[in-house]
Amino acid sequence: EEPYWLGRATEEQQRLIKQHHVWSKSIGYLLHPTLVASLPENARIADLGTGTGIWLKEMAEQSPSTYRFDGFDISDAQFLPKESLPSNVTLALGDFKKPIPEELRGQYDLITIRLIIIAMGKGVWETTLRNVLALLKPGGAIQWIEGDFMTSRGLRGASPSSTGGHYLTKAQRQMNGIFVSRFNYNFPDFVQLFGNAGLTGVHEEV
Repeated sequence: EEPYWLGRATEEQQRLIKQHHVWSKSIGYLLHPTLVASLPENARIADLGTGTGIWLKEMAEQSPSTYRFDGFDISDAQFLPKESLPSNVTLALGDFKKPIPEELRGQYDLITIRLIIIAMGKGVWETTLRNVLALLKPGGAIQWIEGDFMTSRGLRGASPSSTGGHYLTKAQRQMNGIFVSRFNYNFPDFVQLFGNAGLTGVHEEV
């Protein structure tokens, strides 16, 4: 069964690109400054659940040419055209919820993951994290960005006549119901999840 329920059409590719720009602008960076400073001169970076590959493209354009970027996704339907990517960016099929191929184990200085929670079911977080960790070199790092949509709320504007907030709140409740009933939606405590997996130097920003 297709775990990604938002579809694979061209419109979804454009939505993912817009979503990337909104999130990057809201957060203020593509890669956390402390991680940028820690990368070696020949860093190898993997983006899991890469979608279009837009994060890799923009990251490569502002990084040393000695870096190598690999993106993996369960579908290549939304990949940006190869000719639009920098020469040190490669996109390929890969499912990190499954055991990692031997040739990829211990190959990366940095793993990045963003907004994959909608494709995650109950009880898969621990296994997925173990697979992700298998990709890292000793001393490697992970940047994992998620949105906890279950706890978000739409609030009415200052004007008493504003009803947009009410509609947004109603839509959010309906979406939450879909998450729970269809996807066994569960948002983990990432600090605890990472700690239990043996990671050190865990830092959370909300």
